[in-house]
Amino acid sequence: MGQPSFERDPLMQPSHTRVLVEAAYAAGAGDRREAAMTVLRLLEPVTHHDAGALMLWDPMARAHSALAVVTYGDETVAALGDRYAASAENRLVRERRLPLRIDDVPGDYRRSPMYREVLGPAGFEDGMTACLFSDSGVYTGMLHFSAAERGAFRDDAAELLKALVPALAQMCDVARRQTTGCAIPPGANATLIDHTGRAWAVESCAPALAPTQPEFTGFLRRFMASAQVAATGLQASSEGWLSLQVLKVADPLGRPEPAVLVQELPTAGLPYSLAPREYDILNGMAAGFSNQQLASQRDVSLRTVTTHVERILHKMGQPSRAGAVASALREGILRLDR
Repeated sequence: MGQPSFERDPLMQPSHTRVLVEAAYAAGAGDRREAAMTVLRLLEPVTHHDAGALMLWDPMARAHSALAVVTYGDETVAALGDRYAASAENRLVRERRLPLRIDDVPGDYRRSPMYREVLGPAGFEDGMTACLFSDSGVYTGMLHFSAAERGAFRDDAAELLKALVPALAQMCDVARRQTTGCAIPPGANATLIDHTGRAWAVESCAPALAPTQPEFTGFLRRFMASAQVAATGLQASSEGWLSLQVLKVADPLGRPEPAVLVQELPTAGLPYSLAPREYDILNGMAAGFSNQQLASQRDVSLRTVTTHVERILHKMGQPSRAGAVASALREGILRLDR
């Protein structure tokens, strides 16, 4: 087994890691179509695609439909749905469950009917596809990218897409239900905050501590203005770390603007037994900072930060910075106020 990559990790670059974080959060927005289009636009600076399509699988209709499309014509989009799904090349993509580029497919994909009859005539020389599966292994759709130039999709684009696939699979899962009710876990503290900033008591619950923390105010303002319906993460308080779930719910006075329900439970310690400095570095990685930037911000040596990163990857069982950040996003263990 090879050694984990640190400074060589292509997703270490601020633009790459930041895109991963922003795209993952965008995928959790309430409006699927708007969220899907946002993801395609966020990915463009890294993947450099000339056309993209996120295809949703509807198990009831047993057919694909386009959730978001950039540049592809209608006939091409139609072919990239059910026809592509039935092709031999797609079976390989589904079996490997990894993003594959045209040149990753054994043989000459450019001789396949799909390329000769659909992609080639549309002016595309390169392509990359990922099949999407939920955590339970249910197929939910596909993401297609195409480019006019051959070799357009580099390794960093494939790695970024690989890290983002779980969030995209959840977004395309038609069985997924958005949580907007008040199913509060037993023993949790909770507070309801309306769009004016007024805090409301929640029956049978002690008030949440997080809204009283100055750092939480900025997050709450951004969350209310976003399309997201839910967020999970950690928050520091005077009484230790808190595990938070933040949900958009109905306004208590019936006004059209949503309110926000803040639910929190105390946590015994930081996830993965991370030391406070390691957790700080993990959040810095999620913000897109390089090892050198993290060292400069904290007035420590580059070697010190590299050692922290090595320990983070070891504790989280991840081979790269990108893997650690993607895992932290999926598990909701990053600081919400950062």
